[in-house]
Amino acid sequence: MIEIIVLYFLTKEIGKIALAKGLSAGKWKFNLVMAWISGEILGIIAGFILFGKENLFSCILLALGCAGTSYFIVKNYLSKLPDVISDDELNNIGN
Repeated sequence: MIEIIVLYFLTKEIGKIALAKGLSAGKWKFNLVMAWISGEILGIIAGFILFGKENLFSCILLALGCAGTSYFIVKNYLSKLPDVISDDELNNIGN
């Protein structure tokens, strides 16, 4: 349950960054949710391989770590994109 609340606030943050870049907030929120779910699946599979099925707590922690890492990957990629320059900013260059 806490994970869903955290994901909600992270998607809001990604949406704000996307809007500042002039991109679709919905698309980037969807990308984040898909990356989060993919990170969890990858993490739980890696956890089962590394720790075995009997150590479920470690597997879940690894899955959450991979999901959190996917947030930082999406945020880093989005942050590297150029910002949108408005017409007012273009008209005020050199003033």
